[in-house]
Amino acid sequence: MSRCHLYNLPNELLLHLFVPLPTPELLPLTVLSHRIYNIILRILHNRLVAAAKLDSHSLLLECYHPSAKLTEPPYFCAYRGTDGLSLYENPSEPDRAITARLGEMRQMYSRFRPYRRELEDGGRRVVRRPGDIPGSRTYPGTAQDKFKGELVKQTVSLDGHELFTQLVAQTNLVKVGPYNGLFSAFVDVEEGVLRVWRKWLSDTAARDNSTSADIQKENVEEVGKGREVVREVVEENLDPNDGRILWVSKAKNTGIRFTVKERKLRKDAPILVRNDEDLPVSYDIEYDELLIRTSYLLLMLEKSMVQDDNSSGKAVVFGSFG
Repeated sequence: MSRCHLYNLPNELLLHLFVPLPTPELLPLTVLSHRIYNIILRILHNRLVAAAKLDSHSLLLECYHPSAKLTEPPYFCAYRGTDGLSLYENPSEPDRAITARLGEMRQMYSRFRPYRRELEDGGRRVVRRPGDIPGSRTYPGTAQDKFKGELVKQTVSLDGHELFTQLVAQTNLVKVGPYNGLFSAFVDVEEGVLRVWRKWLSDTAARDNSTSADIQKENVEEVGKGREVVREVVEENLDPNDGRILWVSKAKNTGIRFTVKERKLRKDAPILVRNDEDLPVSYDIEYDELLIRTSYLLLMLEKSMVQDDNSSGKAVVFGSFG
């Protein structure tokens, strides 16, 4: 009787054995053999696809000046795509390309569009029925639906003596609960401080002005009656070294790509400055896209699932609900 070992099992059974394992436990097994590597690679690819779409979860972005911590609301994010994810669906690749695919997967980023919730005429936030968040399980559509929200904008001002300002950026992965405004799972993806330099604002504004002059056709869509027209971001492949992106940390797990427009000061406004001082400047920054490393998003999604499974269903909630 021949010896029975792991490699005698068909791939279907090996998949059945490996699928329940979390991603951090699967990755060390890729060095066992070429066959195990290919099986785990397929599992990770399927998980990345699910993590990028976020069918049952939503992303919340908080980005504000430290002085506006209590007044600036969080922004919901709509999924826009993951560059390069479809390249790994062809199994008939040479061995050399297959061995490099695991490293290439780590360099993929998912793109999300932050947007503001609609406001009523009185300035109060519109309270909609549960499930209106793209990506939630009760959302009447898919996470890939075209963006239909108000683009997030902020004004950044620097006095003549200031070289930079700061923005606190925090991304959270949430799962909408059965009641409106409550989450059944909440995971902190990454938090950090973005240092916005005066020179970066000037260079990015000049670059955006020259780029917009070369675009022959600009896609726009109207956001509600009486609202301003929102500029549609041109689809392009992500370059992690793009100067318009400010990364939350050196690991480059999350970042925000901005469009910067300078606000011209009134010429008749009396401004007294010394010869060696810079003039005060003001810029409008638009949040084009929130960028998240897809593999890192997968780890946070698995963490959220564990948190959701371990919840007892009993909690005491403090807050004001009206």
